[in-house]
Amino acid sequence: MRRRTLLTAAALPLAATPRDLRAQEAWPPRHARILVPFAAGRVTDLVARILAEGLRDGLGTTAVVENRPGANAVLGLEALKRAAPDGATLLVGGLGSHGLPPAVMANWSFDPVADFTPIGLVAEFVNVMVVPPELPARSVAEFIALARARPGALNYGFTSVGASNQLTAELFRQSTGTELTGIPFGATGNSLVLLQRGDVQVAFENLPTVAGAVRGGTLRALAVTSPYRTDQLPEVPTMQEAGLAGFAVTSWIAIYAPPAMPADLRARVENAVRGIMAAPGARQRLASAGFEPAWKSAAELASFQASEIARWRGVVRAAGLQLDG
Repeated sequence: MRRRTLLTAAALPLAATPRDLRAQEAWPPRHARILVPFAAGRVTDLVARILAEGLRDGLGTTAVVENRPGANAVLGLEALKRAAPDGATLLVGGLGSHGLPPAVMANWSFDPVADFTPIGLVAEFVNVMVVPPELPARSVAEFIALARARPGALNYGFTSVGASNQLTAELFRQSTGTELTGIPFGATGNSLVLLQRGDVQVAFENLPTVAGAVRGGTLRALAVTSPYRTDQLPEVPTMQEAGLAGFAVTSWIAIYAPPAMPADLRARVENAVRGIMAAPGARQRLASAGFEPAWKSAAELASFQASEIARWRGVVRAAGLQLDG
């Protein structure tokens, strides 16, 4: 209770409008909802649960997680955009909702700046370049040599057009000058089957999806795409260590609020979210699931998101992948 009082006192502005004061008096709310613009079972669900439990245990707020999947995250984002900017509605999104869609969709439905209030980036997870163990390539350099010797003959697997695993593969192809053929495999779980069967020769999958198969020897990890090694697979080098200077990709998860949230209320929500996600128990749960606990402030997130959109737009243009919508 003392922590809540201190947060409230610290966040009071020197001069506030009546609207700002009304919002502050109502926060933290008795009830809140946390939107997830993806189907249940995705990695974003864990972050949503941690956030909901932290709001309950730390602030006495009953928070309900609502999955709003569909239309490349559009349904969930529309629900957030329509919500009141009073701190009672938050959304757990990230690369798949705020980084890639504006880059891939020719007519994305939202303004990435005006339509959302960034709160903070709370976690990252690395992607892993994996191949079947029978493939005669035990390193990134050997894979590149194999691909150059057999242009167009090696397939990469991806979930759907514009998904992070496709764009990471396209970035790899563009960075290495190799010719790879993309094969969609639908639901992410199918990637393991197709890789292990040899129908596709490489995929760039998130760590939680492939860690078990790598440890069990049914897939071989050539590199992680992050600029740092992961404790989950400490023996696997980064792409940069493998010889691709500047190649770094992480999937990221961030919290957003509705547009036009008063600045002082946003600061209070940001402080609360940061405290929840920095708690040792939360960090341990994230790490155990293959996440890298991370933090970027609201301002840092806004700048980072803009750079991600610009970066992936370049990859999309070079690959000719832009979609209508």
